[in-house]
Amino acid sequence: MTVPACEGHRAGNAIVAHWEIPPGNRVARGNTEILARIMDSVPQLIWSTTPNGLLEYGNSAWKSAITADCGVPVESALLPRLHDADQEAWRQQWLAALRTGEAYEFEYRLETLTHDSRRWLLERGTPVRDATTGELQRWIMTGTPIDRYKRTEETLRLQLNQRDDFLATVLHELRNPLTPIAGALERLRRSPNDAMSVGVARGIIQRQLRQLSCLVDDLLDVARISHGGIRLQRRIVELKDIVAVAVETAGPLIDVRQQELTVGQAEQSVHLFADPVRLTQVITNLLMNAAKFTHRGGHISIIWGEKEGVVSIRVRDNGVGIPADKLPHIFDLYVQAHSGSTGGARGLGVGLAVARQMVELHGGTLCVRSEGPGRGSEFTVLLPGAHRPIGSLS
Repeated sequence: MTVPACEGHRAGNAIVAHWEIPPGNRVARGNTEILARIMDSVPQLIWSTTPNGLLEYGNSAWKSAITADCGVPVESALLPRLHDADQEAWRQQWLAALRTGEAYEFEYRLETLTHDSRRWLLERGTPVRDATTGELQRWIMTGTPIDRYKRTEETLRLQLNQRDDFLATVLHELRNPLTPIAGALERLRRSPNDAMSVGVARGIIQRQLRQLSCLVDDLLDVARISHGGIRLQRRIVELKDIVAVAVETAGPLIDVRQQELTVGQAEQSVHLFADPVRLTQVITNLLMNAAKFTHRGGHISIIWGEKEGVVSIRVRDNGVGIPADKLPHIFDLYVQAHSGSTGGARGLGVGLAVARQMVELHGGTLCVRSEGPGRGSEFTVLLPGAHRPIGSLS
């Protein structure tokens, strides 16, 4: 059975090859029409060519994506629509198939007439041969949209890269405190009776153990959050007391970096129905984040208050700031969205994610504002006051 390369008729929007059907064979002709309609109903692009690569058929999906007439080289129809990076590889694949007559698969990005952007297709080429002679009669190709799978693949690849970076950072961060602790222990060994040396060594060990404890707590909380294992122990607490504990915890890092911390206390007592341990963790994480990404000698402030039953806590710094394109991802797990280096600890990229989760468990919100690199940042926690229903923030 032969197919004239440039003779055809249309069924719907498809280019349908004019099969040579014996006159009067209505069954065969009807089956051909049914087959054409079936191929027009599928989302895949389906087309066929002569053994030397001239287009002889295209279904409706092909016609809506590619402008090409029967009889033109399929190469000239497809290449202009392909992504620049895919054109030569596809051309070499197609020429190799024409030369060898072997089936192939190839993925590429195609710009269609109905899509402004290119979409990924998986093209499969199948040679059709004469059952008796084995002579190549035509090529049948399908183009299956695989955008969704490509996006999933890219997401998984990004997550794997983030995981690898995170594990490397964990090892680095957990190792960091060991060096000063080892130095402090050596100081104690050399001068066990020197009160000043003992005091300095004790301060170093306490400071490093406190940071190490915070790191481990964040790691444990990531696991608990992932498995829904966080349970709040709420009671009426005064925010002033919570802030005082957070400042005491983050204070050693701020002092080491010679930064100035301003604590702006509210005029009246502010009370919340909250878990004091978890709320302290939130504020501590925000203060330590500010210290890590603010230059030595920089300024950090924390202010809080209550208005119309909504408690606000703001932590500001004049540090490295956050690029606009990173702001939407600043609370994502394992993300380091700050730009530049301040010479401080890099952090695990989980503290802000944990803080947001804790705030949301309290029925509140945590947001960030920055005018860009070098312009500092401001994190704002909004929580329902002690007499406002949980989850009532708009």
